[in-house]
Amino acid sequence: PLDHTSMFQTPTSMSVQAIGVVRSPYKERFGTPRQATVWEQSIGNAPQDGEIHLIGDPRYEHALRGLDGFDYCWVICWMHLNTGWNPLVTPPRGPRTKQGIFATRAPHRPNPISLSALKITRVDYKNRIVHVKGLDLLDGTPILDIKPYVPYADAFPNAAAGWLDNIEDMKGPDYLAYSPPPPHLRPKEDNPESSGISGGEERS
Repeated sequence: PLDHTSMFQTPTSMSVQAIGVVRSPYKERFGTPRQATVWEQSIGNAPQDGEIHLIGDPRYEHALRGLDGFDYCWVICWMHLNTGWNPLVTPPRGPRTKQGIFATRAPHRPNPISLSALKITRVDYKNRIVHVKGLDLLDGTPILDIKPYVPYADAFPNAAAGWLDNIEDMKGPDYLAYSPPPPHLRPKEDNPESSGISGGEERS
């Protein structure tokens, strides 16, 4: 076999360029889903609509061709608001035991890259916009790449999930490390804004 790699040195640093930006109803981390399929304790307690706007290169209109034939796409982003990281973190669900950062989906990482499988609802080729549902990304997050979700290659339903296999309700609520939680995450009976007293509430 031919050797096409030995003559090249492996780079230790790279530069990337955003191809787009996320447009999302989430403006802060409180109330933003930790995973695209986990909505409990998020705004509305339901999957939200969002958009992926491709920017810059006009060729992106053609680069989207065929994407509307897929139900889901992988969206790879750069979590630009996160700084610093720790090698051990305490996950928001399950036993209160620290895990290695590479055994978790924690957002603070050596390279703050995110990977989200999002439901495609529509592709607007002319305006280079992918309409999605169930996103777990903050508004303004830079996008690095989009790839189609392919079930035969991407799904491993019987795969072991490490420490997560010991959690009874994989999609259950998180441990909230802050108290009290923001108003939009509190139960209605505990939220004074839900009583109609707050000036920010609409009145009939």
